[in-house]
Amino acid sequence: MTASELLRKLRRHGVTVVPGRGKGGHVRVERDGQVSHVPTASGELKTGLIHGVLRQLGLTMRDLR
Repeated sequence: MTASELLRKLRRHGVTVVPGRGKGGHVRVERDGQVSHVPTASGELKTGLIHGVLRQLGLTMRDLR
C-alpha cells in the first residue's frame, strides 16, 4: 500500500490530514485527538509502519477494508 492509498482510506474514517504540520516528506494525521505521521516520499509502505500508524489512531486493518 502506498502513502496516498493509506491517506485516502484514513480520510474515509474521519482522519484529518494536516499537510503543513509534518517535517520533510511526512504529513500529520489526526483523529479524535490522537496524532500520527505518515511518510509521503517513499513508495510502498511496510506493514509494520501501517500497523503503527493505525494503532496510534485507534484503528485496525479491518477498519481499512
